[in-house]
Amino acid sequence: MFDNGKAAIVTGAGPGMGRSIAVELARQGVDVTIAARRSERLEAVADDVRRIAGREPLVMAVDITDPDSCGRLVDASVDRFGRVDVLIQNAHHEGDWAPVVEADPDTWRTVFDVNVFGALHLVQRCVPRMREVGGVAIVLVNSGAALRNPPRMAAYSASKAALAALARTLALEVGGWGIRVNGVFLGPVDGENLHRLGAGAAAASGSTIDEWLVDKATEMALGSVPTPDECARPVVFLASDHASQVTGQHLSVNGGQWCI
Repeated sequence: MFDNGKAAIVTGAGPGMGRSIAVELARQGVDVTIAARRSERLEAVADDVRRIAGREPLVMAVDITDPDSCGRLVDASVDRFGRVDVLIQNAHHEGDWAPVVEADPDTWRTVFDVNVFGALHLVQRCVPRMREVGGVAIVLVNSGAALRNPPRMAAYSASKAALAALARTLALEVGGWGIRVNGVFLGPVDGENLHRLGAGAAAASGSTIDEWLVDKATEMALGSVPTPDECARPVVFLASDHASQVTGQHLSVNGGQWCI
């Protein structure tokens, strides 16, 4: 899927999707820089990259809302591996869970700082480095909330819709430099975040989290909630040479929860 010597940056590289993406890239022979706000979570992911893929990652604590922090991330990755071929922006803010009429605009700004401007900072610092290499890829991990607009998730949905627009426009602007830009619209992903959110819903309905997950799986045409590993592989495909003629697109990875 990848030529030898490729290097990738993966943000939001804690448990779940970020870990699975980093490990899968490393298994495919890619050198990975893993970044997140919390360094203790990064070390656990780094251990998995070493143990499963036998590669030594670069580990950096990064605040993607800070342009200088993003710049240091990119510079350190180039210093370590000599290049940046892949950027996978997976970090996100889950939103405010407030009805629109009760929402705090300052909270919305915080959500957009991570989900939109964080991606913008990373892209602006990666693209000049990627332009030097050519044949490279950016994948902005997105959410089906950008399409489905669930109640009480307007801040998150709006930010993810903006992220999708960013991906499509950027693809047109940088394609001539050999840079592809795509996204994935995720549905529910089995793991820490879904279990935390589901616990509240389960308690409200008088069920257990296991019962809630079984019920959630009935929303999927395939009958199961996708795992992080199952969702990571399509992300890695979009970053790989197998998708060399795919740009400006969004792939729904959702077990058939919705079809477009």
